[in-house]
Amino acid sequence: MRVTLSGTVFNITRKDIEKKLRDIEPEEGRAKYFIDIGGKNYPIKQTLSKTLNLPGVAFSSHQAFAILQKLGFKIIEKIS
Repeated sequence: MRVTLSGTVFNITRKDIEKKLRDIEPEEGRAKYFIDIGGKNYPIKQTLSKTLNLPGVAFSSHQAFAILQKLGFKIIEKIS
């Protein structure tokens, strides 16, 4: 899938994300939305940040949510 974030075009697939996060632990914090990869819940912003090598401030949670949903990930909402 082709996406543009912070003026840069990226081609990203579901497999790219799964491969990149395989050896990374999920960040702890105040995140509300997650995706499950290998039984671990990754915050959606961490997911794109690590996969695309962008700082989390370079895109919004809304953008991350939409991109990951289009790639077929089920978004998990943390209920507090």
